[in-house]
Amino acid sequence: MSARRRDHWKERLDESRDALFSLLNGLSPEQWQATVYAEGNTWTVATVLAHLVESERGMSIHVHKIRRGEATIPDDFDLERWNAGLTRRTGDVAPDELMANAVATRARTLQVMESLEDREWELTGRHPSRGEITIDQYYETIHAHEVGHLGDIRAALGV
Repeated sequence: MSARRRDHWKERLDESRDALFSLLNGLSPEQWQATVYAEGNTWTVATVLAHLVESERGMSIHVHKIRRGEATIPDDFDLERWNAGLTRRTGDVAPDELMANAVATRARTLQVMESLEDREWELTGRHPSRGEITIDQYYETIHAHEVGHLGDIRAALGV
């Protein structure tokens, strides 16, 4: 069972990452600074990639915590506040460094996935926006999150 789930999510995550990087690799410096979201803090293409990296890193930490039987997020966690603090936490990172961070984070995500035992896929933890979800659903969330933001970047760039 684990092998089938791993293969499924590895394939989905590879597909979404390939699509994202195919777009990002062809961007000009100006396009990296294009506004994707303007509500509240302005998020550029670069900001969205930093968000994806930080979010995936956080969800991987959640998986570790779930496996240890620990709470994934504090009761007072505020997703909007966390997202609003993104640029303060990540700083102004160059696109090539963002891409390298994304590659490193995905490698760690897949490494953790490879170590999961059959019984662990159904363990649950609290996700900030989805509520109580399984480890399997965490990988679904990482994939859907990347696909969703890729669509927003495409829309912002008109491609």
